[in-house]
Amino acid sequence: MTIRLAEEIAINDEGSGIAWFYDKKNIIDSMPNLVGFTENKVKLRIKRFLFLEKTLEYKLTSILGEGYILYKFETEDSSFTIFITLNKGKKRVRLNLVYLGKYKDQMNKLLNAFMINLKTKYQELKQKMVSTAGETISSKLASLSYIAKLASTSMLVYSDKLDLNKKDISLFIEETLRKFSHYPVTYILGFNDETIFRLLFVNGELKGVYIKISGEEFYSEEAVSKIKGLFNVSVYVSLLRPEMVIRHDRPNRIG
Repeated sequence: MTIRLAEEIAINDEGSGIAWFYDKKNIIDSMPNLVGFTENKVKLRIKRFLFLEKTLEYKLTSILGEGYILYKFETEDSSFTIFITLNKGKKRVRLNLVYLGKYKDQMNKLLNAFMINLKTKYQELKQKMVSTAGETISSKLASLSYIAKLASTSMLVYSDKLDLNKKDISLFIEETLRKFSHYPVTYILGFNDETIFRLLFVNGELKGVYIKISGEEFYSEEAVSKIKGLFNVSVYVSLLRPEMVIRHDRPNRIG
């Protein structure tokens, strides 16, 4: 029996994009139904029939290279490998998992949860990875407390539905900045069922980007082109001094 799974994860930068996966403990900590582990062995629990359970002990080996990692888990009657590669050009990490052996139904559920855990834990780390001024401001836009403070010191000047399938977002941004150019700070918020975007402009220059599309987060200016669909959009403006908005202190965290 064979199971094949794949996931792709957007990364903030090439240098640190794959480093988290080189730590074997991060991989093991992402495993569901983990009973125990040593440096080279992992024990997983699966359900067989009703209340009957079985513990599978896998031998763990790893191969680490430049831009890739291979983890292999083996027992006498089953094995699975996870091959992790870095695509620098697209700034993405790709996870490919292949399982061979018995207990396909039980392992299919377990391995799907394993892949989700890897992606979730890495994305939680990605939120904390702040290395440049631009990323610092963008990461602040991911914080509900920062947004609350920004809104409380701003004035709502626009709120309506906006179809960004029919209208390019760059045109809307240009019109908005031109209309409210006498305000040094402009904050644009948009949301629908699948996407949230938050854009912060200071003196007409884009200083912060936070976009979340179907659970995947983006912090770069290039990601603005991904914003499509019908949105509820609000525009806030402020007379705050720019340095009060974009100072490079430690960003607030959610939760």
